[in-house]
Amino acid sequence: AALVPDIGIAASFDPVALDCACADLVIAAPSLKGNAISDKDHGEECTCHHHHKGEDKFRIVHPDTNWEAGVEYGEQIGLGSRNYTLIKV
Repeated sequence: AALVPDIGIAASFDPVALDCACADLVIAAPSLKGNAISDKDHGEECTCHHHHKGEDKFRIVHPDTNWEAGVEYGEQIGLGSRNYTLIKV
């Protein structure tokens, strides 16, 4: 099940900035009910009003995985920059 509502489409010539922007958009969004995040709240579907808005949902679902390592390494080897400006159209 989707973790967050549809956040739209993102595009960039910089793959590192694109990954960072997409991750930031997911982190900023509220979580949906009936997915892996709500299952982790109470061991079953969460009926509370806490929607994890602003929380790292990737880390909630996979606490032993450092998802940021990929963007950090991409920046280190010159694929792009983690700095970006989000332009909504």
